[in-house]
Amino acid sequence: MKILLMVLNRSEMNCYSVVRVPRNTVFLAPVRSVLKINCTITLDGCHRNPRVSWCKLYGDDCKPLNYSNHIRTEWKNITEHEGMAFLVFLNISMEDAGFYRCKESDMSIGHVINVTVTECKYSHILLIINFKILFNVHDLNTPPNDGLQRLWYSVYICSGIVGLVFIVMIFMETQKNDLLLPPHLYLNSDVLTSVVYRV
Repeated sequence: MKILLMVLNRSEMNCYSVVRVPRNTVFLAPVRSVLKINCTITLDGCHRNPRVSWCKLYGDDCKPLNYSNHIRTEWKNITEHEGMAFLVFLNISMEDAGFYRCKESDMSIGHVINVTVTECKYSHILLIINFKILFNVHDLNTPPNDGLQRLWYSVYICSGIVGLVFIVMIFMETQKNDLLLPPHLYLNSDVLTSVVYRV
């Protein structure tokens, strides 16, 4: 029994874990939605399963999470020695907003992950406003402004097409000029004695 414990301790001495979380990571979620935050963990020289834990920062103190029916953890293997740990909020609330950290045993800890929770009604309004701006949607009660607006769309589209055709023509002309000169003239510019100008 003592020999087995010594072997386990010896293998733990060569075990190095690395937790990777990019700096300034922010997750934004509307209230009552599902949110998964993650960190990547590499176990070099370890002959054990990862021991991942999550904590929430309160000032300078990172308190371990109490997992409940709306918070759980998941693990996904990427390679033999690397995987991704997830903290899943099944029904996120405003109280879940804050700063979180991912730890692998007591050996390695990741950068802070900022979880921001927004009110559902505000997210919905912002989504509607962005949709209206992006697709130029009008209310059914107000008539659309058909005056010069359609003319400008036509001008933008036509000028884009003309610009694209012009770029293709220039590109084709340069490719044609490159084919006209023999390859040996590219190597030594002193050999070139005449210039041909096209009109």
